[in-house]
Parts: sequence; C-alpha cells; structure tokens
Amino acid sequence: MKNNRIIKTIINNYQSDKKKIIFFDRFRKISWSDLINLSIKNSKILSKIDQKYIPIIVDRDVKTVIAICSVLFAGKVFCPISNQLPIKKINIILNKLNARYLINCSNKEIYSKKVIRFIYYSKQEDIKKINKFIISIMKLKNINESLYVLFTSGSTGEPKGVILSYENILNTLIWSKSYIKWNSKDIIGIATSFSFDISIFDLFSGLFFNVPMYILQNPSNAPSSLQEIINNKISSVFAVPSFFSNFVRYNSLNKKITSLKQILSGGDFFPHKDILTWKKYQQHIEIYNVWGPTETSIVNSMYKIKLKDIIKIQNNESLPVGKSHLRMQILILNNKKQIVDRNNVKGEIAMVGKSVSKGYIGHNDDKKGYITIKNKKSFLTGDIGYFDKNNYLHIVGRKDNTIKISGYRIDAKEIENYTNQIKHIEDSYAFSTQLFDNYNFLCLCIISNYNIKIEIIKRQLRKFLPEYSIPKYIFCLKKFPLNINGKIDRNNLQKKILRAFN
Repeated sequence: MKNNRIIKTIINNYQSDKKKIIFFDRFRKISWSDLINLSIKNSKILSKIDQKYIPIIVDRDVKTVIAICSVLFAGKVFCPISNQLPIKKINIILNKLNARYLINCSNKEIYSKKVIRFIYYSKQEDIKKINKFIISIMKLKNINESLYVLFTSGSTGEPKGVILSYENILNTLIWSKSYIKWNSKDIIGIATSFSFDISIFDLFSGLFFNVPMYILQNPSNAPSSLQEIINNKISSVFAVPSFFSNFVRYNSLNKKITSLKQILSGGDFFPHKDILTWKKYQQHIEIYNVWGPTETSIVNSMYKIKLKDIIKIQNNESLPVGKSHLRMQILILNNKKQIVDRNNVKGEIAMVGKSVSKGYIGHNDDKKGYITIKNKKSFLTGDIGYFDKNNYLHIVGRKDNTIKISGYRIDAKEIENYTNQIKHIEDSYAFSTQLFDNYNFLCLCIISNYNIKIEIIKRQLRKFLPEYSIPKYIFCLKKFPLNINGKIDRNNLQKKILRAFN
C-alpha cells in the first residue's frame, strides 16, 4: 500500500517546528503542536463511529480546521457544509451522505442528527503516544482513498456531492508550485467559506507547504478585510472576483497594501475595470486569473496578468486563464466530442487525467460529464473556450450561458462584457426569462450608483451587438444578491426581477 504524501508532509512539517503558528483567526492562534495534538485526540473519538463520511458544519474559525484534520487522522472522509445553508438543504446533504453523526463547528442547531462532541482545547499529550499514533497513520493512508466530499448546487439546484481523492489534491498542490512560490514570510488569507473549494486549496496549500493561514472574519466587508490584511501581514488571498471588486467599490486601494504580494481571482469573471483599478493603485501585487471546476480538483489553470495585458484589458479583449500542463491536461472538444487541434476554435473544455474527481456520491446515473478520452478519465466542464496562437486558454462562457431568443442564439457573457465597459456601470448580468404570455425576453441587470438612462445603455451596446442581442428590459440595482460563496446568486436575482413585474 502506497504511503500518502499529503499526510506524510503534514507530519514532517509538524516535526520540523512544533511551536510554529500554522493557523489563526481574530481570537485564537494554533501551533503545529496544538493542531496535531488535538487532531489525534479527536480522531480517537471518530474511530469509534461506524461512518465513512463525516459532515462538518463549518464556521470561520480554527475549530473547523481542527475538525477537518481530525477526520483525516481518523482515516475518514470529511464533508464541509456551510452554516449559511437552510436547514432543509443541510438535511438533504446529510441524507445523501447517509450520516447519523456530524461535527458542528457553528452555532447553528441541527436537531436531526447526533453531534460529535470534540475537544478544541487541551494540554499537550504525551509525546510517545503522539509518535506511536503518527507511525500508525503513516502506514494506513493510501493515495487513492477519498479525501473529502464537496457539495455543489448543480445545474438543477439539487445538491451534488463531488468525491475528491488524496491523489486529486496532491496533483493540484504539486502543479501549483509552477506558479506560486511560497517563502518563510508568507501568510495566506482565507477569504471564502470552508464549504467552497477555494478554501480547500488554501487549507491544503498551507498545511502542505507549511504556510501560516489567517481566517478573515467578514470577507463581505472590504474596509474590515483590508484592516485584517494589514494587521496580520497577509501576503496572498485567493477569492472570487466580488471579494476583490469590493475593495474598488469602497475606495480601499488608494494606499499601498505593503504585505500583500499576490491575489488569485477565480470562480467567475473578474471585471476588467476592477483589474485596471487594482493595477493602478497596487502595482506591486501580482494578479492571477484562475480557472477550474470542483469536479477537477479546484484549480486547473493560472495566468499572471502582465503589464502588456493592460492594453488588452482597456480594449476589452479576452484575458487567458493559463495553459495546458502535463498534470492539468486541457482539451477543447467540438459538438461531436472530438478533439479540436486548431487554435482560436471555440469548443467545450475537457479536463483529462489525475485532476478528474471520482464522481458524485449517490449519483451513479448522473455521470454524463465523466467520460474517457484516449483511455484516460476525463470530465466535460461545461465551459466554452479556445486556445489562442500562443496556446493560452481563454474562457468565453458556459454552455448554459447561451440564450435563445426568436430563433437567435445569444451569448450572455458577450452582452455582459460590453455592458461592463460602459461608464458608471460596475457589473452586469444578462439572462432570458418568461415575463408574461410564456414569451422569452432578454433582460439585463446592472449595478450602478448613477442614474443612467436605459436608452444610453442600449445605444452603446448597439455599437458592438446586433439588434437581436440588445436586451428588451434593463434593470438598475445597487448590488447583486450573492450566494454563500460570494458569486452572483442568479436564481434569486431572476426571482427578484420577476417579482418586480408582478
């Protein structure tokens, strides 16, 4: 049985500097010694429970990290669940996991299941007992075992649990070294929920590369987050674009953020205007454009935005998200699922190889995205893209972004890109909906603090788009509703617009 490199590396990091602070939040600091000691104690509690998948109701504190590591040391599979989810949806997830027990790191009451009582504070355990336990787990862990289950909403809104293995995450961590160079002074700022895959990348990057991590307490509050970044000397933040755009909205970038050396933006499109603002005021900070679905191990490509890209951004040209790599093989497929071997030809993006997850839990009949290409496991991401002449990958939208109005196929992302270039518009979202008479109308929502005339917006869009791509109805909002991961909550936004018509 092959020893698990992730577990081995975590133990080696602990043994190299037991007193080093590896995790901290606003209230508490956790050293390697604290983390390993508490994880071992709690793993013994878990070992008595006959349950493979261990749900964790997560919160923004070090208790969640202790719970995750405890599950790892118990040889079980953790499943982080946001405490912001409604109880009904949490219970659906618990039933899919067939879970009788759970770990609750939040104040949310879960009455339907038994809560495992964990130890979060304790004195140091006998070092001989720790070493004996370490030897045992080093022998038992295998690289092909499942590591965690992460639930996504899926295209239907039904929670779907993606099963990721140790091999999946190890592949991602080793690949990431080609882009991110950690040093002894780095501190990772965790800005997303532990139920979101971005935070999983942060967590295992910190544990694997021995980089201290700080949990931001209120990521939706830009002034507060900025102060935490400064006070705790955070050097790297990986988050969705809305997190970084908030710094622009609140004019928080006027002064140099000296500790911050890089930001990674993924999970959605980073508005070009906001990239330009970051580059204008924080020239020393490297900005990475990042892409990757949950089903293919969080991150599959990275691209560091260069000075020469500024002109492209100003001209509203597409920015790449990275290149295909031996560990992250990316292919473009046509409608017949054949490989496209020419540049600048759009198609569906497929991931091939070790990054592809094990599938969905309890969804044996719902694996149409998992296919085989050249005898290798592969996944159809649903994203549409192309490789440019320099073999850089560009994302232009999703298969489900295509809107059909009066027989015309319209790319929603194209409408949004042109809309976002209009003065005083901060962000936009295009969609079709049946407002009345069962007839589809093309709608556009914008964020703006200015009273922009609708006809001016349409006039600007007509410079670039055909008439059938001009939205019939345009709605101006102060902000978009966001889901627990900081992305636009498209379902709630559309419902909000429909209510306005009723």
